[in-house]
Amino acid sequence: MRQQTFKNKLGFTLTELAVVIAIASIVMLSMGTVLVDTQRGWNQMFNRVNNGVVNDGYAARKAFDAVVRKSSKIREELGDGEVVLYYYNDPASSTRLDRYARFYAADTELLVVYGKLDSEWNQYEQTSPITLADNVEAVNFYVNGACVQMVLRLDNGSESLIVLTSAIRHNE
Repeated sequence: MRQQTFKNKLGFTLTELAVVIAIASIVMLSMGTVLVDTQRGWNQMFNRVNNGVVNDGYAARKAFDAVVRKSSKIREELGDGEVVLYYYNDPASSTRLDRYARFYAADTELLVVYGKLDSEWNQYEQTSPITLADNVEAVNFYVNGACVQMVLRLDNGSESLIVLTSAIRHNE
């Protein structure tokens, strides 16, 4: 009679319970790992998008490309960590180059200075330097025919970015 009582009783054995707990633990740990990794990735992407390094990189690239595209193929000055590009104030009516833009790095900033030229290529009436990017680790400029290139390395300690840009000068 006693044997029948144990066979008809519903329930889990200790082994079944241990297996279910082990499986549940594995599932919970894997879900926790996925959640933590997702949050870490989201924070990293948020910092990249809203960080000064990315914004500075876009601003520097946009300003550099705009000046290069309107500059002339006639003349440029390339130095160590700087480039001077010459352009027309109004390409439709001007017969000589009368403006310039000088891109250069000073300390940890990428700066640009705009100014006017006289008939003997002397620079005058320059603007005060405009900061295009902070946290500049290095900047290099290259000129190859009508193409002008900039390689800009930005690093603020937590995020690093390399901006490569090139543009073609469209004016003679």
